[in-house]
Amino acid sequence: MSNYLSHGGGNMKTLTMYLFAFLLLNCSSASTQVKTLVPGKEIESPMSEGARHTYQVALKSGQFVHVTVEQIGIDLVISVLDPNGEKIDEVDGPTGTQGTENVMIEAKTSGNYQLEIYPHKIEGDEEPLVKGKYKVQIEELLSASEYKERLETNRARRQTTIQWLKDNAVPLKGVEAEQGFEDMQPLKQIIGDARLVALGEATHGTREFFQLKHRMLEFLVTEMEFNIFAIEATMPEGFDVNEYVLTGKGDPEKALAGIYFWTWDTEEVLEMIRWMRRYNADPNHTKKVKFYGYDMTYGTRALKVLENYLNKVDRKVAAVLNENASLSLIKSPYKWDFADISKEEMSKTLQVIASTIKDLDANSGKYIAQTGEKDWKVARLHANILSQYIQSNIPSGSAIRDSSMAANIHWIMEHEGPDAKIVIWAHNGHVNTRKNWMGQFLREMYGKDMVVFGFAFNQGSFQAIWISFGSSRGLRPFHVKPLPEESLDATLGATGLPYAAFDLRRLPETGYVAEWFAKPRKTRYIGAVFNPQAASSYAEDVQVTELYDVLLFVDETTAARPNPGGTRSKPRILTSPKNLNFESSEPGVIPEGWSAHKYRLANFDFIVETSTELPQQGKKCVKISRKFGKHYGETYALLLQRLDATSYRGKRIKLRAAVRTELEGSGNDAYLWLKVNKRGRDTQSLLFKDNMKDRPIKTSEWRFFEITGEVSDEAQWIDFGIALTGEGSAWFDSFSLQIVEP
Repeated sequence: MSNYLSHGGGNMKTLTMYLFAFLLLNCSSASTQVKTLVPGKEIESPMSEGARHTYQVALKSGQFVHVTVEQIGIDLVISVLDPNGEKIDEVDGPTGTQGTENVMIEAKTSGNYQLEIYPHKIEGDEEPLVKGKYKVQIEELLSASEYKERLETNRARRQTTIQWLKDNAVPLKGVEAEQGFEDMQPLKQIIGDARLVALGEATHGTREFFQLKHRMLEFLVTEMEFNIFAIEATMPEGFDVNEYVLTGKGDPEKALAGIYFWTWDTEEVLEMIRWMRRYNADPNHTKKVKFYGYDMTYGTRALKVLENYLNKVDRKVAAVLNENASLSLIKSPYKWDFADISKEEMSKTLQVIASTIKDLDANSGKYIAQTGEKDWKVARLHANILSQYIQSNIPSGSAIRDSSMAANIHWIMEHEGPDAKIVIWAHNGHVNTRKNWMGQFLREMYGKDMVVFGFAFNQGSFQAIWISFGSSRGLRPFHVKPLPEESLDATLGATGLPYAAFDLRRLPETGYVAEWFAKPRKTRYIGAVFNPQAASSYAEDVQVTELYDVLLFVDETTAARPNPGGTRSKPRILTSPKNLNFESSEPGVIPEGWSAHKYRLANFDFIVETSTELPQQGKKCVKISRKFGKHYGETYALLLQRLDATSYRGKRIKLRAAVRTELEGSGNDAYLWLKVNKRGRDTQSLLFKDNMKDRPIKTSEWRFFEITGEVSDEAQWIDFGIALTGEGSAWFDSFSLQIVEP
């Protein structure tokens, strides 16, 4: 530029022409980046991570346009900008990488409205780059007068619907149990002669949902002779809860913790279990209520029950199970990890289980003669659960899980006999009757003998695991405001009823109400996790009449209240290792600087404490112990530290510690372990792992053990610690974590 300015006016004229050409070229280039949408023309385009495509549609003030974006292999976000370039909406529904995003624009001013389309990516998420494509088109374009008429019709339709809901609701006076059933009497006609009542929930962490389910159970047991309660929880460990419910033996809080899922480890569910026990303890109640799980999310107990039975009736068949490498790992939840098992090994394991089931069937007469039919049925059930557990963890196994849960509920009904009537507790996502969900499989089995209650709420709080930046931030409460007024949840809220039931089967077949319910409406669909940065993605457009028979509604909710063992928090991230010789801690407590869930460990009878019992050096060490006897659940004890990996990136590290034990017998072992993680989800975050699962520690004298591993440049944090499986005691001391030469 300075060369041009140093010459005369002719060169200045040339410079002006160059600048004009440059600006014209860039304006032309910029304009090609914005494509115009017109009715009747679909545009298909590839999309990859990091790309951003812009479209525009010209609207006059008062006009309305509905644009659809069909996602094909990639999850997209659509930002909507007004003619001034201000963002007025962001669309990112729960459709994932397949499905349609719907963009609705009401033009407040005339001009070009823009849609910016780009891949969904949470800041800090380290998932691999993805590619896909999409199709975008104008689905509907209305003039100002047409849209005004549409709005007036919609308002009339919604007001008519709200009035119908008010007139046909079953108002409930509250959600808490043991306050009588006068307000619930109309539910008898709604439920009729059904033998299965399925109760959903719009979140896995809402106090009022759990309380209302308790109240529904109390009503159905007391007033309608239901005698079985079944929950979306591991089936084998569920029998421990049932023992307490029927006999009063055991600890209900520990038994509840022993079905593992934090969502149920709450004050509300524990109180319901205690109510079941109080009901059964009353001699006037001759028909007792039983507790079942019906899920297959854990395999250890199922395998142990099956092996124990086979060791009694046929040691040769039991030996075949013992010889399978994968099954030997499943016996120890500390050692087992699906990520470590190949498809071929998984297939062989399933064949072994299938062969075992054939042996159980072929030799049923002989086995039953030795143990009785009840024990044989229970053993065969656990063989099925073991197979279901493995199959449901194979990629694309979600439908297997739901079909298996339905099959297990069917087993319960057959096992309990023709007079059995069951209350089923699960998420809305499982009880609904859409294809490949549990509700659909049960509907095919039982037809009108099942009534499905979906749950909805207008606003309020719930607890969930906060998923953000590609990883978990622990369990905490969240609060959400009402959805837009045309949503299902907001329309139910507009009735002014704090608690109510609505029988969707009584909806009129024609008219405004039928038209309103014929269109998909947004309702919240929140499971065990939540990301407040993407809150809108937890509301789904659903055809509610195709999912449920009845809706139970709570206007405003609060978060479920976890029991002490049901809390979940993330370890504190340290900048450097702390208290590695345990001298900075008082005896009898968890050592300072280390993390362990005291109450959760106590539920499984583990004790982690600073000890003065013969330390390797100094005056203190750490001890993990568990007395011999009956325990709830199948788990292990951990003590850990989490370090910021920044100063270790690109280096090799060595974890070293002294260990001594008082451990005997199979499955009673001590371990050191070391992990290196990046931000991400599940196994995608793991960069290095060595938990010594193939070299358990049983030394009775102090000995040093070590683990060496690489810290990637991607690493975010380093976890290291100790573990105890089974029963007995182990002492650990003199830890070090050092950078070593390659």
